[in-house]
Formats: sequence, C-alpha cells, structure tokens
Amino acid sequence: MKKLSIIHKFFLILNYFFALLLLIAFISPYFRAGFIPLVSLESLIFPFLVLINILFVLYWLVQIRKYFLISLLVLLLNYYNIQALYQWKAKYPVEKGLSLMSYNVRLFNSYKWIKQKGIDVDISNYLKDQNPDILLLQEFLIDPNTDFSQYKYKYVALKGKKRKAGLVIFSKYKIINKGSLNFADTYNNTIWADIVVRKDTFRVYNLHLQSYQIVEPEKLVEQDKLKVTNKLQKVFNKQYKQAKKTIEHSKSSKYPVIFAGDFNNTAFSSTYHILKKGKTDAFVEAGEGFGITWRYKLLPLRIDFILPDANKFQVTGFETFNHISFSDHYPIKAYLKLKKNTDNH
Repeated sequence: MKKLSIIHKFFLILNYFFALLLLIAFISPYFRAGFIPLVSLESLIFPFLVLINILFVLYWLVQIRKYFLISLLVLLLNYYNIQALYQWKAKYPVEKGLSLMSYNVRLFNSYKWIKQKGIDVDISNYLKDQNPDILLLQEFLIDPNTDFSQYKYKYVALKGKKRKAGLVIFSKYKIINKGSLNFADTYNNTIWADIVVRKDTFRVYNLHLQSYQIVEPEKLVEQDKLKVTNKLQKVFNKQYKQAKKTIEHSKSSKYPVIFAGDFNNTAFSSTYHILKKGKTDAFVEAGEGFGITWRYKLLPLRIDFILPDANKFQVTGFETFNHISFSDHYPIKAYLKLKKNTDNH
C-alpha cells in the first residue's frame, strides 16, 4: 500500500469491506435465518453489493491496478447467485405448455393505496386476458367486482376477523385434494391443491410467507436501527420456519410438487435456499432481465417465485409482467411441461 495515494488507500479499504460483505452473502443462505445476527439482512441488499463490487473492479482496471482481483474473485464465487439476480436473455422462445401464474393482488387495492379507481376490476380483467391454467393469488379477498368464473375449480383460505383475506388457488383442471397449513399467530399462510391434468397429477403450494409489516421502507434511516434489525430478524426466522413446515408437509405428497407465491424474501436468503432444493427456479431457467416482482421505491426486488420439481417438470417459458401497476407486486407466469419419464398417477 506504500505506493498508493491516500485516496486509493481509502478506496482499497472500502473495497475489502464490500468484498467481505459479498463473501458473507455467498455463504449466508447455508445458515439458518437468524443463526448469525445481521447476516440474513444481506439477502435484501445483495443486488447493491454486486453493483458496488462491479464498480470496484472497473475502478481498479481504470487505475491499472491488480486490486480489481479482490472484487472479481468474490463476484465469480457468487456466479450462481448472480444468475438468480439477472438473466441476459431467455434461453429459448416461450413454448406454450401448462401455464401457472402467481400474483400478490394487495387486497385488490381495498385500502386505496393507489388513487386510481376500479383497480379491482382492472386486476380481474387483466387476469382474465392472461387466462392461465392455474392462478395463485396472495392477499386475496372476496370482492364482488372481480370475476374469476373462467375457473371451474378453486380453493380459498381466508383469515381475519373484521376483514378476511388470504390465499386462493384457481384451476381449470380438477382439484382432487386440498388443504391449508394454517401458520400460527400470523395472517400469512400456505395452501395446497392436488390437480389432475389429463393423465397426470401434481401438487401446487401457494405460499405467502411472513410479511415485514414495515409501511414505509424509505424511512428506515429515521428509525431506531436496533429495533428495525430485531424486527427483521424475527421476520426472517418466521419465514424460515414457515418454509420448513411447507417442505415437511410436501414430503407427504405422492405427486410432483410446485412451490410458488410470495416468499417475502430474495433468492439470496436461507428461506429460498431450502425451498429451492430439488426444484428449478423458473425465472433462472427461462426468464430475462432482473425479474423484479416487488416495486416498492428503494427496494426493487425479486421476492415472488415459481419453483417446480426439477426432476418432473420442464420449464418452457417464463414472464414477469413489470408493466402492470395494480399492486406493489408484479405478476409472474411460468409455462411447464411434465417430463415424459414421469410416472405420477
């Protein structure tokens, strides 16, 4: 460091710091949420850590210094994580197979978060136009202005006293079994349904894992950092336990399984890591761009997923509808085909 100027020394120290944070982000999904304080928080800032380290690589290259290797090596270690962050181009054109769509409809704007009138009707009409074979909605409630009559089969599970809201699975194909995991002490939940498509049967889980209940994320800087951190750690712990409960329940299924819905955490979290085991991330397989599904101001993140059984399903297409502004989430849709060697009926 003797040959470095004071400014370069300062940037080198910062470089080491942010490279270390990205290295910790690389290993954090392998630890249970909350096992190491603050580590779980990195799942929310992973995109920013990647960006900062890329900037350091460029900075040292311009300076013609070997220190670019610090961030470059850590970025290479995170190669598969970065794949979950961004896809340069869809691997192949969308091939229409069984279509499954997931969307957090945010109570059809019943609390008027969006000033525009008729959001519930707009959502209903849009989903009717999309017309997926299976439709999973989170933060769903019974709304007389919505119409899902195109679906012959459905399973609705609502919670609450004054206003009942929850989850629904709509299907054009017969539902032969269904149920709810009924998470304790929360409005969040997971429901499931066994669906028969011609000669094949599979199970779909609609997940809505623990919410953050932080109304204004952009004001976090004004709040007590310790209280916010503790609250987020509790949320991460709940998400992890809910995911584990969902996984344990899925082991009883004699059919191939699809996990989908609003995980309320990113692809860089321990919660996603355990849910992803044995599954294919439909976005990573066939998506394009950043795949952002949650559009809240300072935190544009991908927290909604479709994860089909890797051995049983082929992902033939994936879409993120980030031009839709009817909720704080964007809808996602995957096209799936059961692999020919599948014996599941």
